Amino acid sequence: MLRKPFFAAVLGLGLAAHAVADHAYPIGDEASFFEALPLVLTVSRLPQPIQDTPGAVTVIDAEQIAASGYRDLARLLRLVPGMQVGQERGNDQWVTYHGLGADYPNQMQVLIDGRSVYSPYYFGGADWNALPITLDDIERIEVVRGSDSAAYGANAFLGVVNIITRHTAAEGGHSVRVQQGSHGIADASARLVLRDGPLGLRLSAHRQHDHGMPGTHDGRDIRVLNLRGDLRLSTRSELTLNAGLSEGERDMGYADVLFDSSGMRTARHLDRSLHLRWRFSPGPEEEWSLSYYHNRERTVDEWFVDSSRNIGLVTDPAARAYLLDAKRIPVDNNRSSRRDNIELQHRLRTHDNLQALWGVEWRRDWLDAPFLFYGKPAQSQREWRIFTNLEWRLAPAWLLNAGAMAEHIDEDRLRLAPRLFLNWQAGGGRTWRAGWSRAWRQPTLFEREADVRIVHRGEVLNYRFRPNPNIQPQRIDAFEIGFLDVLQDGTGLFDLRIFHERIQDLILRSAVTQTDPLWVDGLPVTAPPIIQQILGSTRWQNHPHPVRLNGLEYQLRLRPWAEGELIFNHTLIHASSSERAVRDSVAPYTAGLTWLQRWGAWSGSLSVLRMGPIEAGSGYVQGFRYRVPAYTTVDFSVARSLRLGTTPVELRLSGINLAGRHQELVHRPLQFVRGEEPATEVGRQIHLSLHASF
Repeated sequence: MLRKPFFAAVLGLGLAAHAVADHAYPIGDEASFFEALPLVLTVSRLPQPIQDTPGAVTVIDAEQIAASGYRDLARLLRLVPGMQVGQERGNDQWVTYHGLGADYPNQMQVLIDGRSVYSPYYFGGADWNALPITLDDIERIEVVRGSDSAAYGANAFLGVVNIITRHTAAEGGHSVRVQQGSHGIADASARLVLRDGPLGLRLSAHRQHDHGMPGTHDGRDIRVLNLRGDLRLSTRSELTLNAGLSEGERDMGYADVLFDSSGMRTARHLDRSLHLRWRFSPGPEEEWSLSYYHNRERTVDEWFVDSSRNIGLVTDPAARAYLLDAKRIPVDNNRSSRRDNIELQHRLRTHDNLQALWGVEWRRDWLDAPFLFYGKPAQSQREWRIFTNLEWRLAPAWLLNAGAMAEHIDEDRLRLAPRLFLNWQAGGGRTWRAGWSRAWRQPTLFEREADVRIVHRGEVLNYRFRPNPNIQPQRIDAFEIGFLDVLQDGTGLFDLRIFHERIQDLILRSAVTQTDPLWVDGLPVTAPPIIQQILGSTRWQNHPHPVRLNGLEYQLRLRPWAEGELIFNHTLIHASSSERAVRDSVAPYTAGLTWLQRWGAWSGSLSVLRMGPIEAGSGYVQGFRYRVPAYTTVDFSVARSLRLGTTPVELRLSGINLAGRHQELVHRPLQFVRGEEPATEVGRQIHLSLHASF
């Protein structure tokens, strides 16, 4: 049951929404953004105004991306209601919707122009810092807040982030950008746009470099190259090509971690992608599309473990001698993956009041990671899907959205993910919606087959992960009531989502109990090494009891004066579970207030973001728990536009984490050694950028 303050908040929000709706603010020409709500493409795969969608969606457009001054794409998602984003270190991002992210958040689908970028070798999550895309190429980001497996399958369990890049026909010309700042920030990018009749080409190159956060081994040097081509074959058909390359080095690990279980090293990655899409429109209300993409990822991650570190924690002389002997143990965490995906989709309007879409998709993943799957060959998995979505206007004020995805993945039976929503457009810019969906998330290859061992002279010092071939998909039944209000005279927008999400068979990283014998190469181990006794073993398994997430989230966008906008986000979540670790893995609240302003040639933004306490991070120590306290962070950006001759130039000064150093996530083997003192902290970063367009 939800607590009384939650119900009070719901009632208060309802009253506030109507009060705000009845008050008009003076506004300039910028009100047109709200008067004609933009079409969104992601929720049902059908082009729909926001008030027609079967679920809540937040759009971050190119103007807001530029105004933020952010260098990292994932940080933008802190501006979205319900998103919980953190950093354990400067070169890695932890991104979830409604928490439950564990070590590697994988409850959310991430797309670039419809191409899935969740990674088989990144444990089913997205490697946000290795995506082959630059912020300047993005037209908008559509975030579906709620389960969307009816449109995108298993990984859209809690939501979808679709990054949509700009069509070459909408480009204005070439540009360059350079950035310099604190802690070694030295970024550079260039964009070249060419058009010749029906062909448009854009080539983007970007380098991101910094030394990370103070006191942490987390520097990075990432290079990205991206090519987009749009070829108009006829008045009815078009061919689009996207090719991306991301390579670089990232500093990893910590100096004082328990038994050196995450040693300091530099990992290198090389990721490549190719995406081809053909679209054909027989008429204005019909479209066929056929797409193929290929992703290839490779990481070199090698280091040596010195298990004698922190030997002072061990008092037994025999155990101390054992640890001193276990030095310079090589760890080869090199891994590579491939993905091939083919999709056919058909959209049509059969009647003035009815539009529909159907499609089929086939995918094959291949993963070679000897360290993650001890003694096993490369793993592979095949998937196929059939999906459909329907929009039916029952009456002028009533709209029905129905959809379903039939999905089959190796090692499992056919699963059906349905969705049903009813929207009541009451007039005056107000829309109420209510709906239900059911979704499944299949175990990743890592969750099912993980077998990770640290071996020295033929003896297993630590059996970190054990496989669980009997693990089952987790299921969610999501119910929601939503309210969308375009305020009078286009002065703002209010978007509210009240949700109840019931999850069965949640997949958790769980300790292997002491009564469960340790078997190595078919033989029982009666006296495990001291490292195994302290660190223990884990496996991914299904939680035996249901988990419930109840809460509300809302966003209020106001333009109370000319050239200015205020955006307020707030989320309250109550997680109900029989296991405390599950409850604490969801921050009970998040909030954010952003002010965007223009003053002639000047523009700026200021964001104050609040994150509630959460038990989230990476690593494992048997019996050890640590909850990161709530924190507040302040970000700003201010820009001046001018001309150098005929060249438009923008100078921008930006900073993040201005409120000072704070902890956002925990690395447990390091925190175990440090005690109550925050072991991983992020701090201020300030940089100056120069952007010129030609």
